[in-house]
Amino acid sequence: MKALLILGLVIFTQAVFVKHASEPHAAVFAQLEALEDHPLGKKILDTIALQMKNKSPLSDIAKMLQDLRENLVLQQQDAELVHVAQEADCEAEIYGYNRRIDFASNEITEATIDINKYTADIELLETDIANKEQQLQILANQEEQLRQKRAEDHASFEERQITTPKVVEALDVIAAKLSAIQPEADAEAVLAELERVGGNNPILALVQLASTFSAEKLQNVQDKIAELRASLEQSIIDDQEEEVQAQLNFEAQLVEINEQRAALQSEKADSETKLGQAQVQLAAAKKRKYDAGRELDSATRGKVAKEAECDAWRTQYARDTEQRTVEIGIIRQVEQILATKLEGASSYIKGRIN
Repeated sequence: MKALLILGLVIFTQAVFVKHASEPHAAVFAQLEALEDHPLGKKILDTIALQMKNKSPLSDIAKMLQDLRENLVLQQQDAELVHVAQEADCEAEIYGYNRRIDFASNEITEATIDINKYTADIELLETDIANKEQQLQILANQEEQLRQKRAEDHASFEERQITTPKVVEALDVIAAKLSAIQPEADAEAVLAELERVGGNNPILALVQLASTFSAEKLQNVQDKIAELRASLEQSIIDDQEEEVQAQLNFEAQLVEINEQRAALQSEKADSETKLGQAQVQLAAAKKRKYDAGRELDSATRGKVAKEAECDAWRTQYARDTEQRTVEIGIIRQVEQILATKLEGASSYIKGRIN
């Protein structure tokens, strides 16, 4: 029990001695204790304590700190070179992405304009082709109607060429009969003859009836028949001339229709050629826009990824630079303490060793 009391008194006396001994170096102790809060500071103090315990000369400790500090400086210099290279790489690649984005955007704009133009051209050409087809159908209908009417008119002409001479021939028979009768015949005898003839021979009946006329009236009838005969003969001639002219007009109309048809078919073929070209151009413009859209998406995503990578590089560089600056500052602080306050530092390190 007495031995324990003596041991406690010795420990208390040593503690009081250390406290009083450290009071002149309180500022140094505070600085070194603050360094303990940083991993590098603690590691440096541990290393110094180990070297002091091993009786290493102070020059070795100073050399160790110098090497450590210079290594950090070299690391920072290398990091700055890498940072400059990364910034140049970022600038070049982002510039390239921006050029791709601008080019693709322009391509999309121009392709959209072309698509609108070719679409409008195709609509106009399709409408024009449909109109030409309708006009060609109208011409076909007109030609059919014209041919049908010409056939009907020609058939009527041929029929007249047969019937009209027969009428002339009948008039000749009537005229011959009339020239052979005696005017002012007995009415009762004529009626009796008409009753006998009946409706089987209208020419003979007409002659019998005309025989009752006076000489003047009979002559008048003969004159009228002669005029009618001459008119019919002239009508045959006129009808033939008109038929010739109608045939010429018909053929001229066919030529005009064929010329119009040829012109319409040529215009339609030209429009169809242009339509095919416009459809090819429209397909090319759509593909151009599609390709440009894919390129715009690719360049945009590439730019976003590159900007994120560059931001990560800058963040890492700033973080590492800050850390090295702090660590270099810690080393310099330890070097300054060892250079100017060696006694207090030695006392603190010995306390860590104990």
